[in-house]
Amino acid sequence: MAESKFLKAYCEKTNQYFGLEIKKFGSAWKVVNMIQLSSDEAKIISSEIEQSFFETNANLIACSRCGNRKVGGCSCAKKKHQCARNMKYQFDCIYCDALKIDYSLPTASEVGSRAGGTVTLSQGQEVKIRYADDRPLTKIMVGVGWDPDPGEHNMDVDSSVVVMSPNNCEHDLVHFSNKEHSSGCVIHHGDNLTGEGGIQDGDDENISVYLNKVPRQRDKLVFVLNIYNCDDRGQTLDKVKNLYIKLYDPDSKKTLIQYRVNGNMGRDTAIVIGMAYKKNESWNFKAIGRSLRVSDVRALASRCADYI
Repeated sequence: MAESKFLKAYCEKTNQYFGLEIKKFGSAWKVVNMIQLSSDEAKIISSEIEQSFFETNANLIACSRCGNRKVGGCSCAKKKHQCARNMKYQFDCIYCDALKIDYSLPTASEVGSRAGGTVTLSQGQEVKIRYADDRPLTKIMVGVGWDPDPGEHNMDVDSSVVVMSPNNCEHDLVHFSNKEHSSGCVIHHGDNLTGEGGIQDGDDENISVYLNKVPRQRDKLVFVLNIYNCDDRGQTLDKVKNLYIKLYDPDSKKTLIQYRVNGNMGRDTAIVIGMAYKKNESWNFKAIGRSLRVSDVRALASRCADYI
């Protein structure tokens, strides 16, 4: 399994923030994703850990002069990497001398002013799970939703939760035929085939999560979706749109955190959409949005550790 980290970067040339997802392959850390952050997102997101050196992934453009792909390690006196076209940054922007990793933490005032509204995440971003006054939440309601293409009939997308151990070697599965974890920390409210009856209009399925009941030997709740009986029906996620996950305050039903999946998932049949995880005694939520091809939910649960 490739270990991953999220870094926040600031471009001194354009005064914009970016998020870099890096993963460990063998002994090397490599960039696998880059996203632009809004000013509000940049206020509440920080780099996970100081990372002094990392490389680009093999599919990224190397320096035209020396061929080096290492960030900050190019041997040329003047970097020869193309930076931006029409202000649209791609992976090659990470070679730019103007892009610096930002290890600063959000100030208390920034966290407080943002915590009162809904936090909208992009892929790879994360935020603490808490009330508007910064108190930690012990219970959350999770809503997931999707829309099949109008011409697609008899498609059943199911939500599940994989409750994982700190080393990712053990997991428990909560899904439509096993609706409650043995500890009571996760309760699935059933397979909703109509899309009606959710916390908010549009939710297809809902899940109750009691963070204070998560067993000590478990520290991650991975939220996944898969197409039921996908092989026999020949159905794939390219026929599904508007995938999202929302975390609600269970008392007010107010949306605290939301993440909408962008991009075509092609011929894949399942997606690891997000994860709640415990870090330094606090619970956080991370938007993942990574798809894969599996035949059923148990195969999905056994593989999802590779996607978080």
